[in-house]
Amino acid sequence: MISTPSPDQSATLAELLAASGRKKASAPIRRDFVQRGTQTKPVPGPLQLMVQRHDETALDLYLLFMALASGEPWDVTRDARIWGRAIGHGQDADGGASIVSKAWRRLDETYHLVQRERSGRLSRVTALHEDGQGGEYTYPAEGYLRLSFEYWLADDAWHHTLSLPGKASLLIALSLKPPFKLPTERGPAWYGLSADTLDRGLRELRDRDVLSRTYREVTNWLSPTGKTTEYTFRLKRPFARPSAKPDTTARPHLSVVGE
Repeated sequence: MISTPSPDQSATLAELLAASGRKKASAPIRRDFVQRGTQTKPVPGPLQLMVQRHDETALDLYLLFMALASGEPWDVTRDARIWGRAIGHGQDADGGASIVSKAWRRLDETYHLVQRERSGRLSRVTALHEDGQGGEYTYPAEGYLRLSFEYWLADDAWHHTLSLPGKASLLIALSLKPPFKLPTERGPAWYGLSADTLDRGLRELRDRDVLSRTYREVTNWLSPTGKTTEYTFRLKRPFARPSAKPDTTARPHLSVVGE
């Protein structure tokens, strides 16, 4: 049974996101966060290390921070207990302050995604470039994904109910133009995620009915059977994005099968 976030957490998230001032009700995040490099030589982004370290707390905090850092100088100053309540640690003895402080430290010193400094008794957190190389943040003009506020606000409470592989797979899917192909065996080279982790994440998104999968059998004379199954994915609401122009490149195929 999937648990639900507390009313206090949901109310805090709603207030924080409303105060962000973002007109498109979504968080723009460069694709560099999930994958750097070029199309021919991809390099896994900082997401890889978070998944390897099972650091779901840092991922949750970072995604929410990126939604709230909506204008120059791309910083947010909030009491740690507000962050703690927003990411589900409001019932901790200290209101989540300790776990938030440690997560900010990792986001700064391990992942190099933010910069921290004191602002009175509070921490002022400023965004750095999403590639984790410590560079200055600028608003992305291209090459970015958009994480809808529905991720936090919808009744499905994706921020709370998706597993870490599910969250990582959602971010990867959002970074790709629909419809997209995502062979799980390429997970280690492309995103630094094991084939099993990527498969579990994609399967979870399909089970939760936010990802569709179609497949067809294509001719492959280097296969023992002379054909290969090719899978294509597409995100559904509330994460769907406009389709890319249809691919008119002719490719031999044997059949097309539905979802």
